[in-house]
Amino acid sequence: MKDKKSIISETAKKTGFVIKNTLESLQSTGKAFVLYTIALVFMFGVFAVTVFLAFNKGKERVLVPNVIGNNIYSAQLMLQEKELYPRLQMRYSDIPGQAGLIIDQSPKADAVVKASSRVTLVVSRGIVFDHVGNYIGTNIDALKTTLDALYAGASIPSVTIANPIFKQDASLPGTILEQDPPEGTPITQPVELKLVVSSGNEKIKVAIPDCVGKTLPEFLSIMASTNLCFDITQHIATGSEVPGTIVKQTNPNNKNEVSEYSRVQIEFAMPEVTDEIVEEKPVVDVSNKTEGEAAEDANKRDMTNYVHGVITTKIPEYPYAIPVKVDVIPQEGSRYGFVTFNHIGGEISIPYAVPHGSVLVLSVLNKEVEKIAIQ
Repeated sequence: MKDKKSIISETAKKTGFVIKNTLESLQSTGKAFVLYTIALVFMFGVFAVTVFLAFNKGKERVLVPNVIGNNIYSAQLMLQEKELYPRLQMRYSDIPGQAGLIIDQSPKADAVVKASSRVTLVVSRGIVFDHVGNYIGTNIDALKTTLDALYAGASIPSVTIANPIFKQDASLPGTILEQDPPEGTPITQPVELKLVVSSGNEKIKVAIPDCVGKTLPEFLSIMASTNLCFDITQHIATGSEVPGTIVKQTNPNNKNEVSEYSRVQIEFAMPEVTDEIVEEKPVVDVSNKTEGEAAEDANKRDMTNYVHGVITTKIPEYPYAIPVKVDVIPQEGSRYGFVTFNHIGGEISIPYAVPHGSVLVLSVLNKEVEKIAIQ
């Protein structure tokens, strides 16, 4: 029987032999193993890059179609045909009859984008109101604030407010007393509200401008912007008087500040009537101008050969100032606005300088009441 020392010795010899053989084997195969490992890693890298490129291939580019004016269903179909997807936004419209239709889009039509992109579509909720409400008794400033908020961003609001007419009344200042058009009027196109508004119990004071020396165009501008009534007379200029200017003014009770629409006396020195024709300067085309531009337009016209005078007529008296307008229809050219101002009615006089053969058209509350031929 072998003793313990011989057994341990034999075991150690066998273990050493195995380790030696293992080391020799690794030395002979190690280079191949390393090369194999590198090749395997390279193949996995190529595969990964190929898969990445395959799944991230650039998408096809397409033209965005024009869907404005279509309903939402038609617009979605048009986008799907181009592999595009809608993102919807709702907004009140400016124009009646647009409810449910596309009124704007982003990107715009014919823009080039990648397939699967999103196109923002603005869908009309319709107009804010489909009829005129009842505003009598409400405050005009509050109504303006409401309309401004409802139509914020709208290019053409469905409801706007014209310059109001103020009337002395027991109601609080700013209270709407009358409106036109009346409640319930359908809104089929943009509506301008004409309002009569309380100015309160106290009479408003107005400073009387000094008109002496003013020319006709300058005086027309004063008429359009000052809450006074002017009674106008005329005479042919004499001596040092400048033709076509105001030479005399008489204020009520010789005061410089009076109640609104008090009457101020004005006298013009007009040019002497003559058949002599002076070469005229080019006339600025002022046809189709707004009422607010009428006085400014008068400054642009050369009045050298015009007929000068004052028309005097009578209109009904009103408890508050109402808009009065004078248009000119010349023998040649288009009709144009001459002056627009507010007046309380009764006797009314208006100075003029217009081409020979013109017709003056007097309108009150936007209705023609008289036509006067100028010879």
